[in-house]
This record gives sequence, structure tokens and C-alpha cells, in this order.
Amino acid sequence: MPNKILIISIIALIVVVGGLYASGIIFPSEVETIRVGYLTGDLHHLPLFVAINQSYFEEYGMKIEPKEYANGPTLMQEFLAGELDFAYVGAPPAMSARANALSDPTYHLPVVIASANLEGSALVVDADIKTPEDLNGKVIGTPGTGTIQDIMLSIFLTNHNINLTKNPTTISYLPLEFSKGTIDGFIGWEPAPSIAAVQSGAQVLLTSHELFPNHQCCVLVVSNKYLDAHPDIVQKFVDVHKMANQYINDNPEFAKQIAMGKTGYSSEIIDLALSHIVYDSTPDPESMTHFLHSMIDLGVVTTLTHDEVVSFINAFIDTRFI
Repeated sequence: MPNKILIISIIALIVVVGGLYASGIIFPSEVETIRVGYLTGDLHHLPLFVAINQSYFEEYGMKIEPKEYANGPTLMQEFLAGELDFAYVGAPPAMSARANALSDPTYHLPVVIASANLEGSALVVDADIKTPEDLNGKVIGTPGTGTIQDIMLSIFLTNHNINLTKNPTTISYLPLEFSKGTIDGFIGWEPAPSIAAVQSGAQVLLTSHELFPNHQCCVLVVSNKYLDAHPDIVQKFVDVHKMANQYINDNPEFAKQIAMGKTGYSSEIIDLALSHIVYDSTPDPESMTHFLHSMIDLGVVTTLTHDEVVSFINAFIDTRFI
């Protein structure tokens, strides 16, 4: 009888251990790496850097691979091809990419699951430019054709009948080109405008708040295919993102230190840059609707009509995870 009890106990133990092994509690399986895109030197994407610094992803059992891109349109090319699962990117490049790819089911379409930030860009110029009308005939840099800053500048120029020459280049070169005098100013995401202001005496002609108050800037997007396959991970990612944004708003000094560590720039530059950015996790459909109508008028988006904008935005933004 004792031997029979021992055998039964051993069998029960094997069953329990087997169950723990299968569930991953013992010898857990390799966590799948999540590919996350973000833009070079963009403080709009500070929530990602904070989440990494504070180990929020590890806390939620997630392993990420951050991938850096020069600007939103470049990032979205990789995104559509399925090279990214999530991305921090300007809303207009994401809308443009989705609009242009809707007809091809092989593409990975971006879906907005959270806001990263509102506002956070500026048009900086030399001392000779004191009013928007002084921009006529000038050379103004942008961080790339189709970026949110490029589109905002185009909207402003059209509305004010101003003619200038755009000089699209990599964001990191814009402050340098300004300091060399090869451009008369530039529009860019922070901290590039603040770098030029502190290091080269650039004047802020217009912040993006003045161009479009409380506008949606960067968003957190996920691939529609990844969303369908892994809604549980999408929820975890949004939870991490919200924690990071809350950390920034609750701990501005610590967040500034993380921003300084990530960028390598001084306290003066980061203070000025962060003063232009609003970190908020709730997407703004009204702002994105306004952008999309303007993008159709500008010819940036040619695959949609104004009548299709509302249905597009409804499919583009998924707020259930917020």
C-alpha cells in the first residue's frame, strides 16, 4: 500500500510540474520580441524612452526592439511592409500611408491606439524675419516632405498666400544648416528648434500651438494585422504607454533627466523644448480630421475624397484600449 501511495504521489507531481512547464511558469518560453519604430531625436516620443528607462515593458512581460527612423514617411514605408509592429509617428504620415495602402490587402495598415503628444514643434528663423510675411522668398528647412511639420507649414503658407522655398533634410542637420546660414529658418520637432534657439540665436516665429492650437501631433500606432492577432499585447502596450505619459506629467524633473540622457543636450535646451510639448494619451479625432481634409486639399492624399474622411478616421482610430 505505501508503494502504491508513493507511485500515485509521483504521478500527481509529474502532472503538476508538466502543467507548470506548459504554462511557462517553469522554464518560461522565449518572449516574442516586439518591434517598435520611433523618430531620430524626437522628444515627442519621450514616453517610449521613459517606459524603457523605468522598465515598464519588462514589468508587463514584454520584450521590445526599438528601431530608429529619420522621419515619419520613411518609418511608414517599413511599417506598411510589415517590418514594425508598433510605432510612434506623426499623425499625418500615418494617415497618408494608410490612405495610399488601403487598396492592397498585403500591407500592414497603421491603426491609432493612443496619442503620444499634442503640439511640440516650432518654426524658427533668423533675426531678419520678424513677421510671417517676411518669409516670402526665404529658404526654410523641413524634416522631410510629408512630415507633420512639412504639412503644417504648407497649410500655413497656403492660408496666408506666402511663397518660399522648402529645403527638406534630416532633422539632425536642420540646426547645423541654420547655424551655417544655408537656410533662413526651419520647422521641426523638438528639440531641434530649441537647439537652434540656444546655440545659434534662432527666433521662434511660430510654435505649432500658434499654427494649430492643441493639434494632434504624434500618435502610437499598431499594425492592423498585429492588432487582430494579439489584442492582449496591444492592451499591455497601451497600458505601458499611459504609465509613461503619466510619469512625464507627474515627474517633470525626472522626465527631463531621461530626455537629457537620451539626447545628450543641456538642461537649457531640454527645458525650452519640453515647454512646447503636451503629453496626452487620448487621441483627438477632430484634429486628425482637420489635418486629413487639408492633406486632400494640398494633394498630399489623392486616394480619398472629402466625403470619405469621416469613415476613414473612424477606421483609423481605435480607442477601446485607452
